[in-house]
Amino acid sequence: MFISLEYSKSYYDSEKFMGLYKEMLVVKLFVFTFVIRDIAQSARILGVFQMPSVSHQCVFQSLWKELSLRGHEVTVVTPNPLRDPSLTNLTEIDVSYMYEIMQRHGFQYFMSKELPIYNGSTVNFDLIIAQTYVSPILYTLSAKLNVPIIGISSMGGWIGSHIAMGNPNIAALYSEMFLHYNGIMTFYERLSSTIYNLWVRYFLTFEALPKGDQIARKYLGNGIPYLGDVEKNLSLLFLTTNTMLYTPRPTVPTIIPIQQLHINPYRNYHILGSNVKSVNMAERLRNVLIETFAELPYTVLWKWESDELPGKPDNVITKKWLPQQDLLAHPNIKVFITQCGLQSIEEAISREVPMVGVPFIADQPMNIKRLVEIGVAIGIDYLTVTKEELKSAIVEVAENNRYKENMVSLRNLLQDEPMRPLDKAVWWTEYVLRHKGTGHLKQPMSELSWFEYLLADVFLVIILMLTLVVYACTKLIQSLIKLK
Repeated sequence: MFISLEYSKSYYDSEKFMGLYKEMLVVKLFVFTFVIRDIAQSARILGVFQMPSVSHQCVFQSLWKELSLRGHEVTVVTPNPLRDPSLTNLTEIDVSYMYEIMQRHGFQYFMSKELPIYNGSTVNFDLIIAQTYVSPILYTLSAKLNVPIIGISSMGGWIGSHIAMGNPNIAALYSEMFLHYNGIMTFYERLSSTIYNLWVRYFLTFEALPKGDQIARKYLGNGIPYLGDVEKNLSLLFLTTNTMLYTPRPTVPTIIPIQQLHINPYRNYHILGSNVKSVNMAERLRNVLIETFAELPYTVLWKWESDELPGKPDNVITKKWLPQQDLLAHPNIKVFITQCGLQSIEEAISREVPMVGVPFIADQPMNIKRLVEIGVAIGIDYLTVTKEELKSAIVEVAENNRYKENMVSLRNLLQDEPMRPLDKAVWWTEYVLRHKGTGHLKQPMSELSWFEYLLADVFLVIILMLTLVVYACTKLIQSLIKLK
């Protein structure tokens, strides 16, 4: 029996997230120069996927590979090039040095690094596909090159993306994914969600978007529209969501849910590095893991990036990298210990392996909360977990067949779709190419200002009218009293 372990160091805590977002607005990534051959009956597509993280890039790789196989001339800027010589329609601009920047200085330094994003190239494109990660600043490339753009996220969409796309975002129903709320919210959760919604709308309107617009104009010139308007003109937004982990919600036609885009058939494969480093975990947590594994009657496979693991128990096998999807497909795998990143969850579901979740950042706490509700996982708090608690969780998931049965049901639900997610993503991409954008699908809600959306002007008029009525009635009553 095997147990697979995945861990990542948190580069930022929840208290610093708001400050992090502000720093993210100064993202200016990548110098790229390239030459593209003309190919008849195909589109020229530029992809910009900036985040140095395997869990992000593996989602995008599937799309750009498939588009190139279907005859499109694809150029991508990525820290994780496929380096597949058989993909003759694919040009990859390798920016893997971004991993070194992030590992050396941390996540926040990487997101605030200033590098030019455009060098005045005269190459023509028919479409841009860009990674969506909070800041919309890279979308301005579409305005400069005068082509449609599709955003794609390896997670769900944050509130700013929903606002820009004109998607209904009712605070009492649909929580921001970084708040970790799901389903029917308590009063406190609804209050927190409402305050957060109001704050985000203020911050975007008066600080974030104006600052990002200044940065874009610094490098692309003043001939581009305002950044907020550029984001509203996004042709499509691909979100990696499903109705089991995310609360079902109405979406506008230009938001396309995708899932399990990166799931491979059962075969061996190789991944080139990751910023996920087990060696960086806190000593206390490492000791809890080692002590727990030593008492388990199972063999444990642990992704450990160093040559040695101090105090490694005999039943623990360490590897600097593991082919996670194929490993999870092995019939002897009974438990997957994971940080609950969305791509790892999708892999576990596709292989029907129940989980012990140890969330750290971003959407991970929300993910494990929902997985526990579904009955396919047990959640652990890495700050307070004890050896006894972790051992109990692992044994419970491994020995109680209920978790496995629930996982099989969950897999069947998520895979019951009319077409493969990758085929859906390609179809919609080519839809944008055929119609040169999706202006005919644009939602009027995206044009509402924050005070119009919140009906602030309407309520102000109503309050003013009521005030005038009360004032008039008061004066009338006073006049009648004096007449008596």
